[in-house]
Amino acid sequence: MLALLVKPTVWKSRKGKRIVSGLISHGALVLQGTNAQDLRPEIQQLHHEHLDLVVVACGGDGTVHLALNSLPNHEISLAVIPLGTGNDFARYLKIKNPKSGLEILQSGAWNQIDFGIIETPDGNEHKFLGVASCGFDAQVNERANTYRGPSGTLKYLVALFVELSKMSVCAFDVAPKSSAKFSEKLTLVAVGNTSSYGGGMKICPTANASDGQFEITYVAQVTRRLLVRVLPKVFWGGHVKHPKVRQDSDSGIALGGESFPVYADGERVGVGPIKVMLIPGGVRVWQAQATTTP
Repeated sequence: MLALLVKPTVWKSRKGKRIVSGLISHGALVLQGTNAQDLRPEIQQLHHEHLDLVVVACGGDGTVHLALNSLPNHEISLAVIPLGTGNDFARYLKIKNPKSGLEILQSGAWNQIDFGIIETPDGNEHKFLGVASCGFDAQVNERANTYRGPSGTLKYLVALFVELSKMSVCAFDVAPKSSAKFSEKLTLVAVGNTSSYGGGMKICPTANASDGQFEITYVAQVTRRLLVRVLPKVFWGGHVKHPKVRQDSDSGIALGGESFPVYADGERVGVGPIKVMLIPGGVRVWQAQATTTP
C-alpha cells in the first residue's frame, strides 16, 4: 500500500498532478495531514491496516523531511518521487527524475540507511536525512525560503549574495563525540548525513548515509571576497582543499555558544545550542536494486 505525502504546489503542476493522479488510480492514498503531529497517527492507522505500507514523498527535500518526521515507527519504509526544486536527497539516491522514482516503486527494494536527530533547547527532536547547517548557510536558507521567484540552486545563490552584505561569523563551542572540544569563530558548520544541499552544493562531498558517521564541514572566519571565490568549488567538492575549510567524521556533535539559526534538509528546526546524533540504519528507504555483472 502506498500513502502519498504530496507537496501542495505539486497539484499546480501539470506533470506532478499527472504522476500523483496515476498513482491514485492504481490504489494509492493521499495523506491528509499537513504537519508531523497530524500525520503520525494517520500513518500509524494505515500501518495497522496495511503492514506493507510505504510512505511516498512527492516533492522535494522539505517533503522528505516532513515524511521522515511523520513516521510513527521505522518498520514503515519511505520512497521518493522528486517533484521539488532542490531534490538533494533524491539525487543522493540516484533518483534523477520522477520516472526513476516510479520505476523504483515497481522494481526497487528498501535498504536501511542512517539518519540524524537534532535536539533543540526546547527539548524537541528533529530528524533529518541530508545536511544540518548552522551559521551563514542557515541564514542563506532562511532568506531563500522567503523567495517565490527563482527555484532550486538559483534561489539559494540569489539568497547567498543578498546575505553576503551582512555576513557575520558565530562563536561556536564545539563538542564532537569522539574528539576534543574547542571554541572558535566559524562562518558555518555543516553536519552531513548525505553530501549536498541547495540543489547540488556538495558541502560534505563524501558523506555516506550507510557508514554510521556524519561528515562534518567547518568553514573558518573568511572574508566576503574569499567566500565568493571559493563558492563555485562547492558544486564539485573542491572547497574542502582550501585551508579555511576542514572536515571531520563523527557519529555525534554538540554545538553551543551564541544563538544561531539551525536548518536541516532545507527546513528551519530552531536555534542553537543543539545536539546532533546519528541513528545508524534507522530508516528504510526505497532505492534501485544493485545490479551485478556476471
